[in-house]
Amino acid sequence: MLEYKKGFNNLLDSDVRFDQLDVGVKYGFNVGVRGKLDLALRGGAFLNADKLYFMDYKHFQGNLTPFSTSDPVGSFRLLDYYLYSTSDKYLSANVHYQFIKFLLTTITKVRMIGIRENIFINYLATPESQNYTELGYSLDGILRIFRLEAAVACQHGEYLDHGFRIGITTTLNFTNE
Repeated sequence: MLEYKKGFNNLLDSDVRFDQLDVGVKYGFNVGVRGKLDLALRGGAFLNADKLYFMDYKHFQGNLTPFSTSDPVGSFRLLDYYLYSTSDKYLSANVHYQFIKFLLTTITKVRMIGIRENIFINYLATPESQNYTELGYSLDGILRIFRLEAAVACQHGEYLDHGFRIGITTTLNFTNE
């Protein structure tokens, strides 16, 4: 993904002047018979920020509700919606690994009803975010459609917050192994 945004001054009564470049990649692949790894990397910068408003900033997909309605790869579980919005440079990385067998799924009956275990790491770097990182564990496929998540947030390696989320399963296309 490559995206360029420009704010034009004096066009339709506009008074903004900025240039933003955003690049990203999202990729998933099977790791042998052990599981599936999904990655989302996105970075960018405002090449100039002569005049812009808060709505023009780069915002990151956060969540403060107990429900997770967004894609688990590319979103944050505990991040305040606008806390680290920026008009400067930024980098976000999301790693999501779905296991065929891990802890609970080593029990055949648990695996046979379609439950999958996941771990995830989300990272955000902006001048203000101070290496914001989330680590989490989730159970996917509960009653074939629900996901339960537990996450911990850190900044500079120090504990910041924790939380639990309920969502729709990562994938509805399960195979029973």
